Amino acid sequence: MKVLSITVFGILFLSGLSAKAQNVYDVIVAGRTIGSLKVFDDKGIDNKETHRIESDFKVMFYKGKYATQTDYVQGKLVSATCSHHVNGDLKEKTLTKSSTKSLYEIMFSGEDAEDKPKMVFNSPISSTITGLYYKEPVNVSEVYSERYGKMCSVKKLSDGKYGVSLPDGKQGIYSYKNGLCQEVKTDLAGFKLRIVLNEKRL
Repeated sequence: MKVLSITVFGILFLSGLSAKAQNVYDVIVAGRTIGSLKVFDDKGIDNKETHRIESDFKVMFYKGKYATQTDYVQGKLVSATCSHHVNGDLKEKTLTKSSTKSLYEIMFSGEDAEDKPKMVFNSPISSTITGLYYKEPVNVSEVYSERYGKMCSVKKLSDGKYGVSLPDGKQGIYSYKNGLCQEVKTDLAGFKLRIVLNEKRL
């Protein structure tokens, strides 16, 4: 079940701070709800904006928590933190932050990131995977993965539906209605995972 827990981690994209959830999604595997994903209000003050998502899920003996927070100034990313805990232990954490030597420094930590070296990224970032929960990626060709520290291509599949290609070769499908994300789904290792907007909690 470790593969499944990583699958959930790879698709969720989430984070922490006490605030009121803007939207709540059900995380569903094989027709069964295994957790929830919360999208928090972004507070825009003095050209600053924060996107934050957090999720809790339980699969068999794995209890996981995934969190992502991205901070922007004047529409450009200045920092991003992505973390994944399983059964209380930190499995992965990725920190992206502005740097004086390059546009961004990317650092990895946690049990699954011991051999990952620090990276640099020299292109400005204005859209991330977390941001896909906040607005439809109209005229967006790529988004930054807070987990992998790399860009992911975005392709419009039909009206309100987009495919996002992840660095691990997998794809997430994002569906929108009136600009609001309704569902995210993928098919990994034989498991169909869906993240579906819970309209009763809007």
